[in-house]
Amino acid sequence: MIAITETLARGALDELSFQFAPQVVLFTAIKLGIFQAIAGGAKGADDLASATGCSLRGVRMLLNFMTAMGLLEKEDGMYGLNDFSRDYFLPSSRNYLGSLFVYSDHLLKLWLKLPEAVKTGRPPLSLFPDEERERLNLNIVEALFQVHKAPAWELAGLFKKELSFSEQRIKILDVAAGSAVWSLPFALQRERVEVTAIDFLPVLEVARKFAQEFGVEDQYRFIGGDIRKIDFGTEEYDLTLLGHICHSEGAEWSRRLIGKCFRALRKNGRLLIMDYIPDEGRKSAQMPLLLALNALLGTEEGDTFTFSEYQQWVLASGFSEARTLRVDDRSPVIMAIKE
Repeated sequence: MIAITETLARGALDELSFQFAPQVVLFTAIKLGIFQAIAGGAKGADDLASATGCSLRGVRMLLNFMTAMGLLEKEDGMYGLNDFSRDYFLPSSRNYLGSLFVYSDHLLKLWLKLPEAVKTGRPPLSLFPDEERERLNLNIVEALFQVHKAPAWELAGLFKKELSFSEQRIKILDVAAGSAVWSLPFALQRERVEVTAIDFLPVLEVARKFAQEFGVEDQYRFIGGDIRKIDFGTEEYDLTLLGHICHSEGAEWSRRLIGKCFRALRKNGRLLIMDYIPDEGRKSAQMPLLLALNALLGTEEGDTFTFSEYQQWVLASGFSEARTLRVDDRSPVIMAIKE
């Protein structure tokens, strides 16, 4: 993922200090509306400078590097979108990822506080005002729908075979539901699936939007509040979901959430844990280890945890078994079984 060692091996030492630049270029293009302007008919650098209110010099340089990045096509001085940019960076696309990058300036500003966070072990939470931090969080929640959509749909298909769902009503608890990306494909599989989604109220509006978009809002019950304080109930659900929340909660609260999920499940119920799982030695899986640093920057207790750690918490909570389900080429999903 991070190609620093490969860059060193190639001797391209001048590239090292620009590892951050492609993300800033993409952020700039989204902020300035470059993709929309091209889709609207502007093709030459002159037209694009005029359409976006930018300098010809700056736009020409930006467009050329975007072409080198593989984001644009260029022929006879004219620029065009390719399938990749059309699919992911036009706001009209259902796969739009722009909201994941449009606040990259905030993310970079946060990551520049890493020396302070490492020294103190505390997140630089005061960096942004509360309102700005909430807006950033909601945009990330919405963007992560696209990030997790493919594995979520694949998991639902795999899990349907795993459980051989009967025709009876299936009740699902989606803890820290976010955009509801992990529960939506289950609701789409059959009408007799009922989902209880728990999260803070502003976040649930994002979940509700996607549930409406996919036509399953009537299968959802939305409960706003703090997942640490809300009672999940006792033996009410067939399936509970912890989708990318444990790395934000930290070890102690993840253990408690797993215990609450166990109590909420009926006999033969299942818990699914989706998160970034580092290798046991914490020395090779870059994305989970990067997310641990991100948790240091943004949370009081967050971290990423190995399968062995999750397994220990799962079995200690009363589950009879914990195993992994491979649904993509990154971290596996952990499935725990309540007998």
